[in-house]
Amino acid sequence: MVNFAYTQDDVNNMALCVWKEARGEGEAGMLAVANVIVNRALAWEHAVSSPLHNVIYQRNQFSSMSISTDPEYNLQPQPGDAQYAYSLEMCPEVLTGESPDNTNGALYYANLSEVTSGWFSENISGADGKGTAAHPLTATIGKQAFYK
Repeated sequence: MVNFAYTQDDVNNMALCVWKEARGEGEAGMLAVANVIVNRALAWEHAVSSPLHNVIYQRNQFSSMSISTDPEYNLQPQPGDAQYAYSLEMCPEVLTGESPDNTNGALYYANLSEVTSGWFSENISGADGKGTAAHPLTATIGKQAFYK
């Protein structure tokens, strides 16, 4: 359960971010991204007035929401999209603590077969993908590796 205020707009933005970032990863992958959003808000942004908004729209955090050149940036779900409906239903459950954190507290994630950032490999995942001392691997869900 989060200890910060959020609005329905925050929940809607969180659901959109989850949908953009993980709709191809199944329900467990979508839940994992929702947990990363909340974990970041709790760890980094809890003292600001809009922690979810800050996490979701902060540059380079969720590129589909903050970088206009990302192919997902302008993408919107079609009416009746089942994965988006799941995101809208699941995000409040993550915020209230009804859904467990399947990432074990992760703050970062990536599909390691698609990582192009040397920074991520050097600082988060490590050369072998098992994490660094500061950012251990906490879960693997679908194609995504999750790190503290």
